[in-house]
Amino acid sequence: MTILPVDRAILAALQENSRISNRELAARVGLAESTTHERVRRLVDAGVITRFTAEVDPAALGRPMQALIAVQLRPQSAEVVTRFLDAVVDDPCVLDATVLSGETDVLIRVAVASSEDIRTFAWQKVTSVPSVRSIQTHIVYEHRRGPTLTAGAQ
Repeated sequence: MTILPVDRAILAALQENSRISNRELAARVGLAESTTHERVRRLVDAGVITRFTAEVDPAALGRPMQALIAVQLRPQSAEVVTRFLDAVVDDPCVLDATVLSGETDVLIRVAVASSEDIRTFAWQKVTSVPSVRSIQTHIVYEHRRGPTLTAGAQ
């Protein structure tokens, strides 16, 4: 699917507010409502839009502390990484996990109520996986989301 400038405008608007009505979206991008609806449907069908979601502030849910846990695994293999992710990602404190190249194999971002909760997760959940060679925990002071994926992208 070719992504046209109007599709980028639609994507930017939906990333800013996925609850925007089709009428508001159409007015914002300068298309008819039926055309806008069809373009969104095509973006979904093509896998460009993978889901519509609500962004939640973890602090508002009693989890004001975030940390990044850098994990080194041994041996390094796709199977080891998959088993590790399966063992830790389902924990409610995990916001996301990213598989990386370089010294760190997996970077886990967590949101918890206290530093003790970070310690418990790191020591009891993460290091209980046999393939974990080492971990480094980094407290997050501030987290900001960048601009929408389509901004300036060609």
